Amino acid sequence: MFTFLNSGILFVASAVAIPVIIYLFAKKKPLKIVFSSIRFIKESQQKQRKKINLKNILLLIIRMLIILFTILAISRPAIKTKILSEGSKHPKTAIAIILDNSYSMNYLVDTQTELEKGKLILQQLNGIFNQDDVIILFTLDDDWNTIHSKINYGKFSNDLINKIEVTAQAHSFAEVMILAEKKIEEAHLPNSEIYFITDKQKQKYPEKFKIPTFIIPTSQNTIRNNISCQNAEVVNEIMKKDLQKVITFELINHSKNIQNDVVCQLFFDENTIAEKATNLLPNQKKKLEFTIDVENNGWHSGFVKVKNERQTFDNRNYFSFYQNQNPKVAVISDVSKLSIIPETILNIYSKNIEIINSNNINYDKLKSYDNIIVYKKEFITEKLKFVLNKFKNDKKGILFLTEENTSVSWQKFYADFFDCTFSNFDKKKRSIDFINEFHSITKLLKDAGQIELKNIWNVKSNVNILVQSQTNPIVLENENSLLWLFDIDNIQNPFTLHSAFPILVYNSLKFMANGGYTSYKIGDKLVLDYPQITLPNGNLLELNNNFFYPQKAGVYKFYDDEIAVNLNYPESNFELISKEKKINLIFCSEKWIEEILQSRYGFELWKYLLIAVLLLIALEMIIVKKEERK
Repeated sequence: MFTFLNSGILFVASAVAIPVIIYLFAKKKPLKIVFSSIRFIKESQQKQRKKINLKNILLLIIRMLIILFTILAISRPAIKTKILSEGSKHPKTAIAIILDNSYSMNYLVDTQTELEKGKLILQQLNGIFNQDDVIILFTLDDDWNTIHSKINYGKFSNDLINKIEVTAQAHSFAEVMILAEKKIEEAHLPNSEIYFITDKQKQKYPEKFKIPTFIIPTSQNTIRNNISCQNAEVVNEIMKKDLQKVITFELINHSKNIQNDVVCQLFFDENTIAEKATNLLPNQKKKLEFTIDVENNGWHSGFVKVKNERQTFDNRNYFSFYQNQNPKVAVISDVSKLSIIPETILNIYSKNIEIINSNNINYDKLKSYDNIIVYKKEFITEKLKFVLNKFKNDKKGILFLTEENTSVSWQKFYADFFDCTFSNFDKKKRSIDFINEFHSITKLLKDAGQIELKNIWNVKSNVNILVQSQTNPIVLENENSLLWLFDIDNIQNPFTLHSAFPILVYNSLKFMANGGYTSYKIGDKLVLDYPQITLPNGNLLELNNNFFYPQKAGVYKFYDDEIAVNLNYPESNFELISKEKKINLIFCSEKWIEEILQSRYGFELWKYLLIAVLLLIALEMIIVKKEERK
């Protein structure tokens, strides 16, 4: 089989026709000389013409071959055949190795993890490579590739292998393949191959494989017993005097086997404080909880852990919350006393409530409060508008309560603040038909279709809708602030008498007091007040910007806040890679070492073609000189 390194030059091979064209259009016509008897001359002329034609055809063929072989030499052909496979040597080859270091490679098989087995394969490959080979080592970690994925001539060092660790944010195989192909092209070698060393976890393939790509398995293990711990959340028990916290979490059995006596632990404020055991059916997701008493105000954090030794990377799920048993609440209002419904509900949340009815409001005073509520404020001054917008820019949450007599000036302010348009106030009773179960404020609200309410502003909005009725928003959230579009003062409103209402109030105020923080995922953007953050390992990191993208799970601290960051859990459930039939894609067996480096069967021919060109030029010169002597 022939391959060409510079195949684009082959179109020039049409130049072989040039000598033929010259030969056809540049023939010399003999001079006509009249003799009395020309019989003997004609016979001599015919013999001479035959010799000349043979010589010209030979020169024509030689010149055509010179052009053809020169073009072929420039295109750098290589021949591949198994006849040439004897011996361990191979011509120099450009090789890109991609080691899968996604967290599924942390799975323990026998006494080694899949990643450790992958590193042993790298060392075996290192023993096969020649000093003339070009080697580029990649992982699925983009940061690692940026630093270490350089062109290396000959064997790479074992220190480079030791620097590879499991990553929580792995890029896809297809994305890294694009980088690998670009690096191989820079080597300009006729022989090139790509090796993907993996535990055979399902991957996204590229559209095409330009270069022969070999999937090398780290082991033949296809069955896994993995349990992950996910979705640890803090639930407030608002009906208890001590405001107990309930930590709920989910255990997920990702295997087809029953898991008995599965032990999980609660680690809270740097101490293990609770433990329990449970059983899991095949592929079961079970929700469990721990109840704790929180005595101290301030930020608290921890994690729930499941004991599962085979795969430890997804055993923990982190949480954080802010505790203040008597938060300061500022109610910006024209009234001197709250009506019965807001007063009753707010007293469940806090006893420290202050009504601010002065127009002389400043930002420094308001930011000392844990919660800010705007209630029955007839007009909005420019100064108040400035202060509220500043809170929005700082992502400090505010709760806005509308009523039937909400003024046009406030409607215009809400239109800008929540990207919405007001139409009319509707007093008809209707049912709630949508509750956002993914938001921390509303995920505990149940039986959406059984909740009724009335006295609602009809509004259209493009921001986050938490509660909705007949395509009309009831509760909007934007930049941690909330807009309630129903009249809270109406005692005939069935929603305010429903058990879901105090949960909505309490969770809304807790959400804003927390700065809107919920559990983040790895790779999410964290917006900071100051350009520094403390990493989960305790190191203080100075930043150039007021934002940060976490790469590891754990609790991050900035200023006085604590933020829980967790995995995306894409690989906890093991799915075997699909053996798609694609050109240049080869799935290796346990004997992969005999199946790779196909370039062992290939040799470049350009040197031999150039030698042939030189010999043909010399032959042409000999023929021409010999003819000139005659």
